[in-house]
Amino acid sequence: MDSHPFGRRIREKRLTLAAGDPEYSLRRLAVRLGIQPSYLSRLERGAPPRLSEAHIVALAEALDEPPDALLALAGKIPSDVREALLARPEPLAGLIRDITALPGPGSSPWDDLRTLASSFRETQRLARVGSFSRDLLTGQDFWSEEFQRIFGLPTGSPVPTFEGFLALAHPDDRRILTKVREALFAKEGSLRYEYRFRRGDGLWRHARAVARSERDASGRTTRIYGTVQDVTTERQALDNLRSMARFPEDNPHPVLRFGRDGKLAYANPAATPLLDAWGMAVGAMAPSHLVAAVRGALETGAAQRLDLVVGEGLLEITLCPLAGREAVNGYGRDVTLERRAEKKRHAFDFRFRQLFDDARLGLFQSSPAGRILAVNGAMAKLFGYDTPEDMLAAIGHDASQVFVDPEQRSRIVERLRREGEVARLEVVNKRRDGSSFIGRLRVRLVEQDGEQVVEGFVEDITERKRTEESLRAREERLQTHLRNFPLPTLTFVLRGRDLVLTEANKAAEALFRGRIATGINAAAGVVFEEAPDVYLALWNALEARRTGRKRLTFRPPGAAAPGVFDMTFVHAAPDTVMLHAEDVTALEQAREDVRRTLEQMRAILDHVPYAASLVGTDGRTLYLNKAFEDIVGYTLADVPDAAAWLAKAYPDPGLRARIAADWQATLGKTGQRVYPVRCGDGVTRALEFTAVPLPDGKMLLTMRPTDESTVC
Repeated sequence: MDSHPFGRRIREKRLTLAAGDPEYSLRRLAVRLGIQPSYLSRLERGAPPRLSEAHIVALAEALDEPPDALLALAGKIPSDVREALLARPEPLAGLIRDITALPGPGSSPWDDLRTLASSFRETQRLARVGSFSRDLLTGQDFWSEEFQRIFGLPTGSPVPTFEGFLALAHPDDRRILTKVREALFAKEGSLRYEYRFRRGDGLWRHARAVARSERDASGRTTRIYGTVQDVTTERQALDNLRSMARFPEDNPHPVLRFGRDGKLAYANPAATPLLDAWGMAVGAMAPSHLVAAVRGALETGAAQRLDLVVGEGLLEITLCPLAGREAVNGYGRDVTLERRAEKKRHAFDFRFRQLFDDARLGLFQSSPAGRILAVNGAMAKLFGYDTPEDMLAAIGHDASQVFVDPEQRSRIVERLRREGEVARLEVVNKRRDGSSFIGRLRVRLVEQDGEQVVEGFVEDITERKRTEESLRAREERLQTHLRNFPLPTLTFVLRGRDLVLTEANKAAEALFRGRIATGINAAAGVVFEEAPDVYLALWNALEARRTGRKRLTFRPPGAAAPGVFDMTFVHAAPDTVMLHAEDVTALEQAREDVRRTLEQMRAILDHVPYAASLVGTDGRTLYLNKAFEDIVGYTLADVPDAAAWLAKAYPDPGLRARIAADWQATLGKTGQRVYPVRCGDGVTRALEFTAVPLPDGKMLLTMRPTDESTVC
């Protein structure tokens, strides 16, 4: 059996955990998950996974594995993802296709959706801009993480309704938001507006927003979306600037005035800490670097800015020359936090560039004529060179050398001239040592400095292609196995609103007397038109997303009479149900014959003069005739099972133990014994027991009084 990646992964993880915890033994884990240990063993040995989504999720939780990863290895799509795709197929399907066209895992910072989402969140965080969307058809609302942060809400908090959003806004500004909403409903377009809101920490803030609306073909507004930015700091800065100009004495920021000679002519109270740090007072000469900036502002007539360190903080001074006067006003602003944020942002940009340079995806630029202009380190290593410089020195004059077929490059360039861009093109590339690999190429023709340049990326997909071929071969083997499976098997797939028959194995063809081929691609309601119970069970298995088993009556086409079938409905995939049908008509007939025989036997025993009882394989008393009640004095309610019979008939513990052991020794055998029995009237009588085993495992006991039946 070929090793399946699903089985390999769960086995490796389970053995790792089992080394330190016996609860992860194969048997204990299977019992915990509610599956057979033998089936879990087959999975670990490479059997294709046929577990339900719930079982796979439970297995992932038990092994501390990502559920999505195990579902993918099992060939399944998480139900919530599938429901999202079905709800919004066009945008999500397009997004997935774009993502699959991106470089392979680990090749680039844009290699998966999580990285894209992380970059989107980081971009919004750095720009301090949040985004929102309200789908008016589905009622689905979205606030980005930065939007929630701006409003002081924990990440992942439920998105408020429009009414809940209005409750966060300032009472005087709610009318603005309502009018914006009404305007967006009235016509398509965008609106800019500002409002005040209360953050989660209780502080009032100012927001600037841009909202847009979308309409469908009928003119109905379907979606409202846009962005929001916290402009509180900007407004405060504007207010501060106004305060600086109008009310220097009351201004909370330093306001200074310097003459051309560099002496300090005026300082407001807020400048006191700055003057103390300089060790100077009004009338004194300013520090030399500040004097130079003052003279520069007067000579150029333009404002000059410089940063001054004050203690552990940083103060930005804006020097503005006064018109017609030989003086300069200086306005101070604490920029400590801003500079720290800038420093962090620059550090992030550096890390981002470094991550891009170290990506494993091969990036390149070349001329249409075939000269290689630039490659990154990953590109060089992909083709067997130590550095980009080595690759350029060796084949920089002829880019066609990276193809097994050198003419392929000229064909790609011709196509680029027609189409402008070629995506997801698979080519056979050649390395420096002559070996080859399958590369996926994405290239485009662009203008750069007035010249055409071919730029793009290439990734090695050789292993991926091998995996795809292996999966395809396994799929074919599975289909062959299913085709020759001894039980009739029908496969139904959900298409639109119908379950449609897509496959039937050889056993199913025999069951349907060779007529099943005409039912392929037919709806399940047509196939089982005369068996509505089967049709309903198929839908129940699909909707419940679990395997079910039922015994149902069904008459296959061409059969003289209906038969009884044990039917197993297997939920094999999000949209697939497989039906296995085992004909148990003969078994049911045999059971019916046994039942009738027992009924006849009971009818006979009700008229015999000796006591008779029928005991099941589990020791339960199934039947007592009337003579039993007359002779022994007990009813079925008195002795419902062997334990109750032994307790009443043999009150002596020693005798009871001996009789019980003797009874166990004679199970399944014909035999006769004489035992004393304490009867229902309190008298002990000697009874002759005859035990006869029946074909289905039950025991028939008859009891007759001996000549001296009363022991007393």
